[in-house]
Amino acid sequence: MNRSIAPEFKQAENLDLVLPEEIVLENGISLFWLRDVKDDSVRLDIEWFAGSKYQHKKLVAGFTNKLLLSGNSKKSARTISEEIDFYGGFIQDECDKDHAAITLYGLRENFRSIFNVFSEAMLNCEFPDKEFEEERTIALSRFKIDSDKVKYVCQRTFNTCMFGENHPYGMVADEPDFIQLTREDLQQFYKTHYLGTIPVLFLVGNVDKTVIDDLRQWSASMSSQKPVFVKRDVKPVPGRTEIAKPEAIQSAIRLGRIAVDKKHPDYFGLQLLDTILGGYFGSRLMTNIREDKGYTYGIGSSVAVLEDSAYFFISTEVAKEVKENTVHEIYAEFDRLKNELIPADELERVKNYMLGEFLRNSDGPGAMMESFKNIWFNKLPVSYYSDFIHAIHRITADDLKNLAQKYFVKDQMVEVIVG
Repeated sequence: MNRSIAPEFKQAENLDLVLPEEIVLENGISLFWLRDVKDDSVRLDIEWFAGSKYQHKKLVAGFTNKLLLSGNSKKSARTISEEIDFYGGFIQDECDKDHAAITLYGLRENFRSIFNVFSEAMLNCEFPDKEFEEERTIALSRFKIDSDKVKYVCQRTFNTCMFGENHPYGMVADEPDFIQLTREDLQQFYKTHYLGTIPVLFLVGNVDKTVIDDLRQWSASMSSQKPVFVKRDVKPVPGRTEIAKPEAIQSAIRLGRIAVDKKHPDYFGLQLLDTILGGYFGSRLMTNIREDKGYTYGIGSSVAVLEDSAYFFISTEVAKEVKENTVHEIYAEFDRLKNELIPADELERVKNYMLGEFLRNSDGPGAMMESFKNIWFNKLPVSYYSDFIHAIHRITADDLKNLAQKYFVKDQMVEVIVG
């Protein structure tokens, strides 16, 4: 091998996604299992349709997920945590707009013990007063601190302007909501959305049959009822909303619009266009507003896809005296993309970047499972990633110019400036 010669450069043409085996447990609960793991690590994701859009009262979904292992009359939260720690396990909770999840990590030899501690605690959770009050105190204190940050206020206000204050994606909690929350609210949500609706399981690890048997036994305690959610219309408020914060040093800017989901024919092209605009460190927004103008340390754009909607947004923080200049430059970059063809070398560079990110984000069984979860939750074809790669290869500068003219329309943008 001659190490003075660089290896041949080759772009990705396909992504051979390794699909997990599906096992149907009790009550029709699906377990997706990737067992081809080269080490002894095990990861189990349990996901419920119990995100904030299902809550009957603000904050309930997040608090319920956070306190799912808060204990009961037989075991305290501390005892549960110490037992999991004893077996070398780690548990992570997550709750977003659509889903709530508990993730269990451990080694193969102790994973049954870790899961059994979790199972007993989760199925018998009583949300003790002490744990509930401690979590509420911590969460309220964090909320008060965050409420002084222009970035936090800007994001909350943007969500409300984008979706409407009565839409589940646009609702935001305020201080009185923390006070009005009760442990009875959590108990009701827990019984309805954790014990009362069907979850889905994603397992990565070379475990033996006894672990599958434990999952099967646990699933018998769950419900076969599917979650019910009535989709609501999105009502964005285009135009500017400005909130003054005289004491703030910087201004937070968030600008965007309703976009398309992953099943829409424009989605692949919009992702490429977004990457060119603000989706990586060498993007046009970074080059203009950070490097050339020196207005910010960072600015970026993204297309966020939720279960029932999607939106495009740009976010940054700048000195107050240059906030108007920054907004002007953002629209100037829109105009460049709408009126000028992207140079061939820039387009090729961004395509190579995106294709490389695809491969990097699909490296290993854990990443493969995340890719599969994206397909499963968004109801996409198994060819989705290969379709995406093929689309990136064939999209032209003319295609991107047309998309910019379609989506980068100033009159359709929601603008929020705080500070």
